[in-house]
Parts: sequence; C-alpha cells; structure tokens
Amino acid sequence: MSPLKGPSANNLQLMRVADTISALAGFERRGAGTDAERRAALWLAGELRGARRDVELQTFWCRPNWAAAQAWHIALGLAGSLVSVSSPAAGIAMVAIALLSVIADATTGVSPGRRLTLERASQNVVSQPVGPGPRERLIVTANYDAGRTGLVYRAGPRAACAALRRSVIGAPAPGWIGWLAIALGWVLVTAILRHGGAGGTAVGIAQLIPTAALVLALALALELATSEPGPAAGDNASGVAVALALVRALDVAPPPRLAVDVVLQGAGDGGMIGLRRHLRARRRDLARGDVVVLGIAACGAGRPRWWDSDGSLIPLRYARWLRACAQRVAAAESYLGATAVRGRGVTPAFPARAARRAAITIGSLDRRGLAPRSHQARDTPPAIEPGSADATLELALALVDAIDAELGAHASAPAPPAAARAL
Repeated sequence: MSPLKGPSANNLQLMRVADTISALAGFERRGAGTDAERRAALWLAGELRGARRDVELQTFWCRPNWAAAQAWHIALGLAGSLVSVSSPAAGIAMVAIALLSVIADATTGVSPGRRLTLERASQNVVSQPVGPGPRERLIVTANYDAGRTGLVYRAGPRAACAALRRSVIGAPAPGWIGWLAIALGWVLVTAILRHGGAGGTAVGIAQLIPTAALVLALALALELATSEPGPAAGDNASGVAVALALVRALDVAPPPRLAVDVVLQGAGDGGMIGLRRHLRARRRDLARGDVVVLGIAACGAGRPRWWDSDGSLIPLRYARWLRACAQRVAAAESYLGATAVRGRGVTPAFPARAARRAAITIGSLDRRGLAPRSHQARDTPPAIEPGSADATLELALALVDAIDAELGAHASAPAPPAAARAL
C-alpha cells in the first residue's frame, strides 16, 4: 500500500519537493567538483539526518570534465587523419589510440584524455536506515550536481537528434559516443587502405566525410568543456527532490522485504561517477544480498517514463524483471501515462547496470522523449511542472511495491544469482 494517500499528504509532499528543488537551484554553479556542489552535499546530508537514518559524506577524487577528455581524444583522431595522408602507419597508430581511448573512457571512466583534465573532489551523500533490516537492499539514487550548458543542449539540436532517434526506433542505434567511435573507426579504415597502397579521389572523399564530422565534434566538445553549469532545477534537482520524498515515504511505511538506502551522487555530469565510486567502495558489503538500484532522472516536466535501455556507447538493457514490474505498474496506474523509453545517454542507475546489478531508471520526459530545458540556462524552479514530479513520485512508490512483491514471490523458490537477475 502506498504511504502517499489523501489530498493533505499529496500537498505536503509537493511542497517539500518544490522546496528541495528551489534550495538546490540556489547553490549556483554547483558543477561537478565545485565548492557549490560540496555545499549542496552538506545541505542534503542535513535534510536526510533523522532518528531513522545514518548519513555520511563519501568523498572521492575524480576528473568530471568528460567533454574536455573526449576533446583530447577527438583532436588525436583528427590529427591522425591528417597525418595518414603522408604517413599512413603513423596515422593508423594515432587514430587507433584515439578510438581505444574513447571506448575506455565510456566504459571505465579512465582514459588518457581524462588524465589530461583537472582532478576535483566530489562527494556522495549516503544514507542507510538505523538498525537491522531485510537482507535485500534498494538503493535510491539521483545526481545533485548541475550539468554544463552548451550548444549541443540547445532546443534545436536536441530536437533534431530526438527526431533522428525516433526515425530509427526499433533498430539497434548507438549513443553519441558510439557515433564518435564509428567516425574514428571509419578514419582508421581509410588510413589502413592508404597503408595498403590505395589512394586517389575515392579514398580521399571517404576520408573527408568522417574527418569533417570530427572537426565539428571537436568544436562542440571544446565549447561544452568551457561552458558554465546551469541552474539544473529540472535536471536533476527535481530527481533529487523526488528521491528524498520517496525515501521519506518509505521510512514511514517501510517495504517488508527491502532495506532502503540513499545515494545522492556527486559528479553526475561526468558520467555518474558518484554511483560508480560508491559501488566500488561498497562492493563487499553489497555482495551479501540482492541489491536493486532505482535511479531517479529529471522529472521537472513531461510524463513519467522508465528506461528500457541506456548508454552513450553501446546501449544496455535494464533488468528484464524490473522492466516487467514497471510495465505492470504502468498498466495498473494508467492515469499516470507512464511509458518506456530507450535512452542513449547516462542516467543515474546506469553505472549499476554496467556493473551487472539489477537496476532501472525512472523520470519524466516530454512527447519528444526529452527532458525539457535540460542543461540550459532556462532550467529554473519557476519552469518546473509540479504535476510531473508528483506523477514520477507515484510511479516510484508503486514500482517499489511491485519490486517488493516480486522479491516476495521468489522468496520460497531458489533464486538465480544476483548477476543473472540483473539482465
């Protein structure tokens, strides 16, 4: 039974969600690894402290400027393309290193380009219930830092990309890092052809197309790497506000089979580094029982969604049984209008999925499949649609009930390994 019932309870929750969004947006320029981000972490820790919860700040060092890291890789690949005209062997080596670096950065967050960016201190706000509890654990997570604004996040380019994605719906399509890897692979093939003795106009034209794409990608990456953080009221202060409201409701009426943890991530704009570091730091503790990770993405406008898949390189599907739970909830709570979406970015629960944990992300998107005003200067508290956050909170509560019931249904039967259940 959902603990969020009645008009007064709804109004109270909505007021607290709105207050949280406004308070977080008040920490201006709270980019990953900034002083403003650390002040926001202290404030969030104070919001979570109470008789039922332990709270700690989990500090870690990271290099969150992913745009600058990829700019280094793109520049190396572009230089290799130019060098391959006169020295194919050297060009092959340079482009191959760039391609491998792009893939390494997307999959591990470690690459030569990352090493060339500034290192910053960030923090996770981690909270666990006091005392003994169920063996199974639900981790509710959202990133509280503010993403950089940039040309790639303007309404026009985002809408064009969304339209292109809709045109190939149902077909396996990579994320933007995947397209970058394809461009570098294309250049690598032309360099290999030159090394084998091929030449002429045909090879030149074939090489020109991905090289021009790399020039554009480099310009966009450099512009983004030097951009300021936005207010990030919708993406993702709204997700943090819904996560806090969800946990408060579950503390009042705890699910019988789940201990509810909270991980409010720092350095989310660097590829959700915060959750990746948390899972690594707590891997022994988290191995003692089944762990389900519920990510809360932007929910400041639009209708509720759950992510079927996500990933900027090669999209990965979230846990099948969690997607089935979301489908059942959407059917039972049809008034919410919740539907599935295939993401091509990095949402709060994605690092858990990449680590083969049972995970799923929910949030709110508009009819184009976009989080309105995400990474834009217009993403301010007055632009938030209260009904979107409310609907996402209701979806989250119903989904937790469904997850708890699913665990109960398997309690008496031999359960598959946790890694297998994550797929």
